[in-house]
Amino acid sequence: MGGDPGPWGPTVAGGVAHRTLRRLLVALGVLSLVAIAGAGTTAYLVYREAEANLTRVPVDSLETTGSPSDARHFLLVGSDDRSGLSREEQRELTLGSDEEFGGQRSDTMMYVRVSADRSQVAIISIPRDLIVRRDDGGQGKLTDQFAGGPERVVEALGRTYGLPVNHYAQVSLGGFIDVVETLGGVTIELEEPLVDRKSGAEFTEPGTYEMNAVEALSYVRSRIGSDYARIARQQSFIRAVLGELTETGNLTNPAQLLRLVEDITSHLTTDERLGVQEMRYLATDLRESVAAGVPMTTFPSYSVELPSSPGLPGGFYVLPYEPGARALADAIASGEPLPETATRDDAADVAVAMVPGDNRRAAGNVLGPTLVYANYDVSTWSSAPTFLRVGTTTVVYARPGRLQQAEHVAALLGAPLRNLPTGAEVPEGTDVIVAVGADAGGTDGSTNSTGQGTP
Repeated sequence: MGGDPGPWGPTVAGGVAHRTLRRLLVALGVLSLVAIAGAGTTAYLVYREAEANLTRVPVDSLETTGSPSDARHFLLVGSDDRSGLSREEQRELTLGSDEEFGGQRSDTMMYVRVSADRSQVAIISIPRDLIVRRDDGGQGKLTDQFAGGPERVVEALGRTYGLPVNHYAQVSLGGFIDVVETLGGVTIELEEPLVDRKSGAEFTEPGTYEMNAVEALSYVRSRIGSDYARIARQQSFIRAVLGELTETGNLTNPAQLLRLVEDITSHLTTDERLGVQEMRYLATDLRESVAAGVPMTTFPSYSVELPSSPGLPGGFYVLPYEPGARALADAIASGEPLPETATRDDAADVAVAMVPGDNRRAAGNVLGPTLVYANYDVSTWSSAPTFLRVGTTTVVYARPGRLQQAEHVAALLGAPLRNLPTGAEVPEGTDVIVAVGADAGGTDGSTNSTGQGTP
């Protein structure tokens, strides 16, 4: 693999395919839960319990903040570490052993951005198989960097995508199980059946389920569907846990509160500067913004199968959609509100017609898979009028009455949004038009993220 791949698109080769993630574990809303626990008459007991249980590790590559009022960026990792679980518990939970999988891996990674004025919190799910540049100059999966410790993960995200990280927190399988058990279960609504022998999920009908710890773990670990489907389940679980915490009085019951704090902090590892006091201050500032709802999105990307090449082991990877990923990171760096993208369920109801123009390969290999990965219904509109064909920059067009759907697509792709020109008769049932530009194929328009030249 020759040349510098640049900060946005590692230069790789291969076609499009999908891969299931091995396991999913939700990185809980640790900051809010532990910090909110620091109020009221149990404050001292909670604080002492949390500080005693917390494990801290040095992460030298974290960026320091200039003042307490600066924006903060957290990396939350859900680990498949099975320490503390007996073999019987691992069998009951349909888990393999650490030995079987060669040590711990990340099941979930979330990037949390807190604005400087604390009015905005956003969660970005990062696929564990996202391709990153290693410190030896080669390329690999983000989860494989995690096997070498938090330092390597933080460095890889900064090196490859320019994402700043100020604090690091990691929760293990044991923390997941204990929290759900202490809460007495969580309520999850399924719009379709979910049956997965490998994870143990056996929800044969759509509907509302009161899930215990075993069932909840099988739900978020399920390998059914695309990577985005699993991330959507992870986000649904987070909302369910936050709902249980805020609606059932768990945070006002001293005994319950102590158990929850013990559940989390006993399985929680943070960087040396992220203590309970820091969490408490942040959560106090974030009460109103969290109560108003926390936007959740996923790193703009798509799944491919890549052959072996110098510096890159062959296998299944998630690659960034470069314009969308760059726009997202630019918004993070500037402190601007992050663009809102559609949920997986909402995207499924939106029909997108791609106008490939002279960029058929970029449309077929990069932009189309990015939309499909996000669960959009995608088709190609090859006979579109010539005034809808673009050259350099991909453009999203909104049909009358479909502005919000088009805004979500434009946010995912990092593309400008325009109203559909008068007189353009689109294919029946189409909601959004995407005119594919040269930027969909790579930074300079000459190659896309699969290393294949665009015509």
